[in-house]
Amino acid sequence: MEWKLTREPLASLATDAIVVFHYQERESALGVAREIDEALGFRISNLISLGEITGELNEVTALHNWGKIPSGRVFVIGLGKESQLDLHKFKNAVASVARAAKNKGVKSLGIGCPSFIIERYNAVDVVQSIVEGVEFGSYGHHAYKREHKKKQIESVWISNNILRETAFEAGAERGQIFARATNYARYLVNEPSNRLTPAKLAEEARQIAEKRKLKADILDVNRLRELGMHALLSVAQAGAHDPFMIVLSYQGSSDSKEILGLIGKGVTFDAGGLQIKPSQGMDEMKDDMAGAAAVLAAMDAVGQLQPHANVLAIVPTCENGVGKQAYRPGDVISTFSGKTIEVHHTDAEGRIILADAISYAKRLGVTKMVDVATLTGAIGVALGHEATGLMTNDEEWAKEVKAAARIAGERVWELPMYEEYEEYLKSDIADLKNEGGHPAGAIQGGMFLKAFAEDTPFVHLDIGGTVQVPGEKGIYVKGATGVMARTLIQLAMRC
Repeated sequence: MEWKLTREPLASLATDAIVVFHYQERESALGVAREIDEALGFRISNLISLGEITGELNEVTALHNWGKIPSGRVFVIGLGKESQLDLHKFKNAVASVARAAKNKGVKSLGIGCPSFIIERYNAVDVVQSIVEGVEFGSYGHHAYKREHKKKQIESVWISNNILRETAFEAGAERGQIFARATNYARYLVNEPSNRLTPAKLAEEARQIAEKRKLKADILDVNRLRELGMHALLSVAQAGAHDPFMIVLSYQGSSDSKEILGLIGKGVTFDAGGLQIKPSQGMDEMKDDMAGAAAVLAAMDAVGQLQPHANVLAIVPTCENGVGKQAYRPGDVISTFSGKTIEVHHTDAEGRIILADAISYAKRLGVTKMVDVATLTGAIGVALGHEATGLMTNDEEWAKEVKAAARIAGERVWELPMYEEYEEYLKSDIADLKNEGGHPAGAIQGGMFLKAFAEDTPFVHLDIGGTVQVPGEKGIYVKGATGVMARTLIQLAMRC
């Protein structure tokens, strides 16, 4: 998608369609919308007075040009109540109108960037929000249909006479990088598990490293055995494909010893092991590598943005299958750290493979870390699709992650990690067990990982509820969300 800035008034642009904005509870059009309204013979005002244009958030109204302006269509998008508008809602509104435009076959789009939005927020952030909104709203999942008609917006003009060229360029570049990373994560998560195997995920990582000049180290089965990564190997025993530990590193601050660790769960298909999942919904278990997708997407963006930071990504990837080689309830597993795990439930496999990843990250010198994982269904029960669960052993580090998420426009909500929760994971025969029943299910996962992070500042992000959405809404389309990719990129930029 091509992005351009123009000083030409929106009413003069010869694009397939143009976009103007309208607040809820306003009795008339404002700013650029008023200019277009006048050019159209006050048809927008007429629809406002009739209550057909309300300005409700994400409300899209399409109008023809009646031969009054060069652009073929006019889209009016609602911003909701003026007092409640923020950049997150603004981005969702832009995404909603971009989706409507794409579905109408629009290839060139003009957007009247409102000066009242630029005056209210940082100009770079406004442009970034517009770019992300259009890129997200016009995104469509890859399909394997023999006949697949793909509609796509090809060029977007942002019209504004006060926006500086440097602000536009910075916002457009950043918005495209953030959006493409998120959409890449969506692509990976939506890929069928027969096509995105652990080996294919490792190959994706190699390609990122080559393209962005990152260091890559892909640990195969033999090296995993040599290193004693029995936690990952145990889960992978019944999988149809060999496991890997993927390591990517970016060094952007050679004078610093600080290393940010990004760790992503990469189970490319999760049948649940011997304690197999119900058949209903099992087809969605290709998304159990969404944490890995977010981490790889973030590293791709880090390689482009070149922040002044050192970032290490670690992705344990495997399948959790069923068969005579499968690990069993009651087994005791050794780990890279030396701690032992009693297997209480084979479908709590993500935390087991992350145990080796977290310990290996510490071995490689990580000074603070974030893991992203579709770890529990319990987090979806608690928070639904609206917020990612956050757990931590270090409040100051958690504040940094929360700030990055807020700037990125991704919601997180902290759950407690009281010592009393350790009772659920006590084992009679091992250092800890991997699951302790239904109570505090999401927190149990965080407590388990905390045992391996130990004193290293650590944040656990459980995306079990936010990994997918059931339908189109704002920046999201049905299916994978690419959640936390933008937060991880923002975090790397802040470190």
